[in-house]
Amino acid sequence: KTASPSEDSKIQSKPRLLFIAEGQLGDLLILTPALRAMKASFPESHLAVLVVQRRRYASMTPHQGGVLRLNPSSGTAVVLTHHPDVDAVIEIDRSALRQRKGLARLRAELEIVRTLRRQRFDRVICTFPEERFAWWAFSSGAKIRVGQRQQKAARLLTHRPDIRKEQAGVLRYYCELAAAAGATATCGETHYTPPKSAREWVKAFLQAQNLPTGTFLVAVHPGASGPYRIWPPQRFAALIDHLQRQHKARVILCSSDFDRRVVEAIQQHLHSPVIDVNFGDSVPRLAAILERCALCISNDSGPRHLAIAVGTPSIAFMPKFQDRMWKIYDDARKSVVLQGQEPCPVCPEGECRDRMSEGEAYGSFCLRMIALDEVLQRVEILI
Repeated sequence: KTASPSEDSKIQSKPRLLFIAEGQLGDLLILTPALRAMKASFPESHLAVLVVQRRRYASMTPHQGGVLRLNPSSGTAVVLTHHPDVDAVIEIDRSALRQRKGLARLRAELEIVRTLRRQRFDRVICTFPEERFAWWAFSSGAKIRVGQRQQKAARLLTHRPDIRKEQAGVLRYYCELAAAAGATATCGETHYTPPKSAREWVKAFLQAQNLPTGTFLVAVHPGASGPYRIWPPQRFAALIDHLQRQHKARVILCSSDFDRRVVEAIQQHLHSPVIDVNFGDSVPRLAAILERCALCISNDSGPRHLAIAVGTPSIAFMPKFQDRMWKIYDDARKSVVLQGQEPCPVCPEGECRDRMSEGEAYGSFCLRMIALDEVLQRVEILI
């Protein structure tokens, strides 16, 4: 449908806002308070998010130019597709973009720029200090372009607040960027509501498991972006066995295709049956499962942030010095972070280099210092 001249002028009179964001699940969920702040400050605005997806999902189908799709219905970007503060989502398949060479790459890059320029954005917020983000913001034609000061392409931005994730934490960092773009609302909690279809799927799934009413459900998600960020599988297995034996819990072992190796390693050490669910790239179904659980136990990964966003208490295993960016939630009743405190023999003081001890397949040294007994103590407090 083509808008009439009067409708078109009305649309263009509204502020048009764009966030350029990384496609990791945790980043997108942590961005939601900044999105809410912008929408509260510009209630008549059109707010869009350009999601740069580094990991390609099987369900990702190409759109314009083969690297773009609008308002995706799967993958991590779906947490924003139906978000009440977001009017549009544009997803870039970065792996597909990088596979193109020569003229094909140039055409794909030009299609991204044309798509942004057609939207006539007034303000663009770059949430990551990457040259490409700043270039897209500049190419969009927006008069106000926001990004952190310490980056190579800072000259392409008009507003450069002196703030970094490593200093402020990711949640506050995003909100400070929104403030630099004109937001005045305070930064609040992350939030995600699973759609009705996902909740109905979970209801049918749990009924199929013949679980008695009132069953104590615990979600365990052992995946992470790399093996060095994963608590050892044998400890996950011992934890699951303890929960099911001592607390009469039913543990739902949650995963995606990327996590199957660690799931199989856990299963080799289990002494009790577990409900093993591969959610693929269905974030809504995973969210709906987490919503039904009394507790979520995971590494410091996207599912940890998803559990908190749906209101489920979380215990997360985090590298010793990653708390500067990711230990961001104030409510200790909802978010428990466990970190090894012993001096690390493989990393310099004050820095995590994500190294595993020789001969180990999972867990950096500081992660392996998180003892099972410590986890069980925290579980007892939370439940």
